[in-house]
Amino acid sequence: MTPREVPGIPAHSPALYEIRVGGALDEAWCELMVGMSLTVISEGSQAVTVIRVVVPDQAALAGLLDALFRLNTTVLSVEALEAK
Repeated sequence: MTPREVPGIPAHSPALYEIRVGGALDEAWCELMVGMSLTVISEGSQAVTVIRVVVPDQAALAGLLDALFRLNTTVLSVEALEAK
């Protein structure tokens, strides 16, 4: 299966992504990828962590999402913001 490309962002190119997950992730997650930022916000009565990170390609994005899955987090959204 080939990765689906986001309009204007080839699957093999770096891009800035915003990933929202349920709960509050620890700042230690920032060590996973260079330039990653975490912001914990409240949406209603639930804490949501907003992750912003430039990933080199969709394979790296898949690895990041897999790491989140292995932590048993709930991924609320993944959005490609811009090509880098």
